[in-house]
Formats: sequence, C-alpha cells, structure tokens
Amino acid sequence: MERTLATLFQTGYEGSKLVFRGSAMVTGCPYTFELRYDAAMSSLNCYTLHIHGNWGKTKADYHEHFRKASQSWYDFWTKPFKKAHAPEEGIGLEERYRAIAEQAIRSEAHLSDVASVQREIVAAMQSGAHFSTAHKEGGTYIRWRDGCFIRADYGESNDTETFRDDASFLAFLRKFYDGETSKNIYPNKAPDYDAWKLILRLMDR
Repeated sequence: MERTLATLFQTGYEGSKLVFRGSAMVTGCPYTFELRYDAAMSSLNCYTLHIHGNWGKTKADYHEHFRKASQSWYDFWTKPFKKAHAPEEGIGLEERYRAIAEQAIRSEAHLSDVASVQREIVAAMQSGAHFSTAHKEGGTYIRWRDGCFIRADYGESNDTETFRDDASFLAFLRKFYDGETSKNIYPNKAPDYDAWKLILRLMDR
C-alpha cells in the first residue's frame, strides 16, 4: 500500500490490535487509509482495510466526478488482495498474533535516519535488488552490476549511466524519484527521510 500510494503509514496499537494509518491526496481528492491486523490463524493472517474519500470541501461541480472515480481507485488499490469474511471476535492464535505484530513493529527500527535507509538500499542492491520503471515510450532499469551501479533506459531512449561510488548514485536516485515520492502531496515535497523510505518501498527485491 505504501508503494502504491507513495505515502508512509503510521503504525501503532489500538487496544490489542495493530493498526496502520495513512493519507494521500489522489487527483485532488483526500483519502485516508486504515489497515487493521485482525487475527493470526495457523496458516494465514486476516486484515480489514478501510478507505475513506472526502470530496465535501471541493466544488459541488466536481462531486459526481470524484464519486465515480473513487470506485475505480478502490478497485485498483484492493486488486492484489483476496476478499474474506471478517473473523469472529476472539478467533485466532493470540501468541502468534503478538509475535507477528511485534516483529512488524521491530522490522525497521534500525532505519532511524536517512543514512540508515540509504545503507539498506545499497546493501540490498548489491545483493540483487533493483529498481525499474515503465511507460508507453519505454522505461528504466537501475541495478548493481560488475562492481558499480547502472542506470539503463530502454525503448525511446537507450542511454546508460554508470555510478562507481555510493554518494553519486544516491544523489541520482533521490533526484530520479523526486516526483514519484511527492506525487500525492503536490505541490509540497516529501521530507528527505520520508522520500528515502518511499524509495526503499519502490525497490524490487
């Protein structure tokens, strides 16, 4: 969801349940998102996703447009997920739930500043992760190969660019994804730390 929406979710407990919350401005309409971790079963996990779009503060002329567009966005955002009936209250394995919830909270505790996120990206790429973009004219691959970082375009452009040190590569990567990391808060820009966390989300591992 963070990758798709280009926004970071805040994580915390609400009672005994782990909840993730975020917001995004999508084509001029503000949306809020709540992903609630409901239950841990023996072989699967159950979540509830709430999405709320609020176009009440926009001009009345646009309300019908946002009403129709919102359904398309809901369908797109939920396409990767499998629908299921909500679990009954009290169902599930409590110890497994607590272990998974705590692991989720701790999983990125080490990513406390920009430098730590940058190190995570560099290490992951040197272990085989990469970035890619695609559009109707072509796209771009960004990967680690033969001891350096390579940016290679395909399609309309076949340009390549090589970065032999981390600093120059990271400067390029931040600029390359500047628009993507701020697309749903325009005309504002994502803070540097948030932008780097979103760049990490865009990486294909």
